[in-house]
Amino acid sequence: MVGKMSSMLQVAFIVSIINAFAGQGCICVEIIGGHDVKPGSGSYMASIQTENKHECGGTLIHAQWVLTSANCAVFFVKHKDSTIVLGTHSLKKRNNAQIFKVIMVKPHPNYDRKTKRNNLALLKLNQTAKLNKFVKVFSLPKSPKVINDGAICKTLGWGQTDDDDDDPSDTLKEIRLAVIKQQTCNSKDYYNHHPVITDDMICVGDKNGTAKMCKGDAGGPLICKPIFWKKQLTGIAAFAKGCEIEKKPGIYTRLSNNYIKWIKKTIKGQNCNITFEQN
Repeated sequence: MVGKMSSMLQVAFIVSIINAFAGQGCICVEIIGGHDVKPGSGSYMASIQTENKHECGGTLIHAQWVLTSANCAVFFVKHKDSTIVLGTHSLKKRNNAQIFKVIMVKPHPNYDRKTKRNNLALLKLNQTAKLNKFVKVFSLPKSPKVINDGAICKTLGWGQTDDDDDDPSDTLKEIRLAVIKQQTCNSKDYYNHHPVITDDMICVGDKNGTAKMCKGDAGGPLICKPIFWKKQLTGIAAFAKGCEIEKKPGIYTRLSNNYIKWIKKTIKGQNCNITFEQN
């Protein structure tokens, strides 16, 4: 009876996630003005697809788990044919690609669509990925290091490259952007507290605060290099308002200690005696 009740609660939670996304429109994150990455350099990147069409990004953080945003997890609830593609540079050619179904969807239990808080999710692959030079794990940091305002980070994805073209980029691209002060991002000229940019979020854009995000790269990684430390997985692409609109930078879920603990606890709960590599 306990197991049956647990399954009923899980179904109810998934239904609530579907309802939360109903009528929300496009999942808005893109890379405009980026450049192609070298084939193989984004080996930790995952393409979330429905009917072979790219919808969202993600990061392989374990041989059987992808980290993405909660608003991307809905595809695996609404579309049974959704897949995760690893190891490819080109979406069309799919060279060296490994393709998986998802057997478990774990949005953060406190995700709030209105406030945009706790916007992250875990996806369990139906098989363990074969790790090689094209498919690699981006290990979670033991504890996230401080990223100062003004720090230069990068984000990657297959999102659209032209504001007038809804199609995703065929090739994986990246762009370098700077961290913007939380106070600035909440100011009247920027997001004006709609929504409130919290300590669990990180605001990233160019010198004009222009949004580089719109469609296709939600769930993708934000990678930063703290002073005196090597690069680390810092955030998850969450949302932005409009495409190429000034003073509406991209907002990422900041990979905090609490989120790292939740991720590890969730994965360990499904994979006994697992250990994590650390950056």
